[in-house]
Amino acid sequence: MEVFERYIPCVMYAKGKDLYELYFTIFNKPGKLMETLKVFAKYNINLLSISAYALPEWVRAPVFLFADFSNADGSIDDLMRELERITESKVYAKKSSVGDFMSSEFSFPLLVIPGIRSIIILELDLKEMLRGLYDNLGESAAVFLFYLAYPGGKFFAKYLSEKFGLKGRELLLEVLKIYQACGWARIELLKYEPENMRIILRLYDSVECKVFEKADKPMSQLIRGHISGFLTGLLKMNVRAIETKCIAKGDPYCEFYIEKV
Repeated sequence: MEVFERYIPCVMYAKGKDLYELYFTIFNKPGKLMETLKVFAKYNINLLSISAYALPEWVRAPVFLFADFSNADGSIDDLMRELERITESKVYAKKSSVGDFMSSEFSFPLLVIPGIRSIIILELDLKEMLRGLYDNLGESAAVFLFYLAYPGGKFFAKYLSEKFGLKGRELLLEVLKIYQACGWARIELLKYEPENMRIILRLYDSVECKVFEKADKPMSQLIRGHISGFLTGLLKMNVRAIETKCIAKGDPYCEFYIEKV
């Protein structure tokens, strides 16, 4: 299956452009977003990013925008007045204070699953955090990372099972998609025979192991700990993932098998 790079626009950089961030809500009905976006076209405003979402039961849907006003036909006040008329919502706008670079100021907290607050860690930050742990704790860092993530994975299985009514292979497959969607790794389930304890997972482009390229051993501890905790919660028995292949030691992918402990 093909996958595609996704940009979550918390930060916008557009050299030489007149940047604004806007926030408003629209009625959660077909055609309302399109009707609203036509206002930007009318004023010759280039939209650099759009984030709009709604659950079926919501009356209104939030919309976050980054827009380039460099060639706008009209002022921000003109646009806001027309948007408020079309959307029947208060419109909030913020101009970049440093020119062609802008961070989102209207969005907080961040949710990637409805009702669950989340955070984003840049790969460069994660790289330095992991390296710092190993530099200061030595091999004890591996144990620390595994058991840091393990309870989170176990809770994740319980929470998703209770909230969405999923279990077994069905729940596992959906959670593997969440790991991918949240940027951890692209994970493939090669074998799932829990009755024989034959479960094999293959990870492509693991963000953790990528940090330690040219290592002489498998380096997944954080992700391995989370998966171990998740499968412990899913199978209702203590298990752990063992990494047999790893991109950190030159393999084309990381691969885990599961064993009972």
